[in-house]
Amino acid sequence: MYAKPLTQLEVIRSRLVEAGKKFSLPADSEISMFNENNEQLIFFFKEGSFVLYREMDDLLMELVSAPTLIGLASIFQSSQFKYRLITQTDCQGFTLPASLALEIIEKNKIWQSVCYWTAFLMHSLENRDARFIGATTYSQIRTTLLIMDSWSSELRERTGVINFVQKRTKISRSVIAEVLSALRKGNYIEMDKGKLKTVNRLPNNY
Repeated sequence: MYAKPLTQLEVIRSRLVEAGKKFSLPADSEISMFNENNEQLIFFFKEGSFVLYREMDDLLMELVSAPTLIGLASIFQSSQFKYRLITQTDCQGFTLPASLALEIIEKNKIWQSVCYWTAFLMHSLENRDARFIGATTYSQIRTTLLIMDSWSSELRERTGVINFVQKRTKISRSVIAEVLSALRKGNYIEMDKGKLKTVNRLPNNY
């Protein structure tokens, strides 16, 4: 797993923050990546966690926690895919148009920090693809449970296991429920009211 380059992220944040529009959002808020003028936006999250969905198939791409910067790649080239964000906890940060961010980055000559952050995001996507593309059904469920186990207790208490795994993998709910039931019976995981309490250990194969 690649370490988040926080030093480089802070360099970018410190240059963009004065031009940004602050936001403070409660959990379960949906955020568009475009403003009223259809300009692509960049979001810096100072606090909180959110889920990133790909609109074309409503695939849950990732649950992301602050501090983080989303949408920076759009200063180079607009994506052919659209995404939406849904906050999982209360979130705070700021946003600004990608075109304005590009001007500030160029003016302050902070391309090295931008490259570090963009490379980190690319490696994160590679890591996700390696764990899910071509993987068995159980392997995908196992990986997702381990990811959820790394979350804070607040996030786990807010997130239904079956719903999260299904949105992230597109595996049928009945298959997910069957695997979770077997894991609970084997005392590999502990759940309460559909929420993950803890992962004791997980077998490599099912």
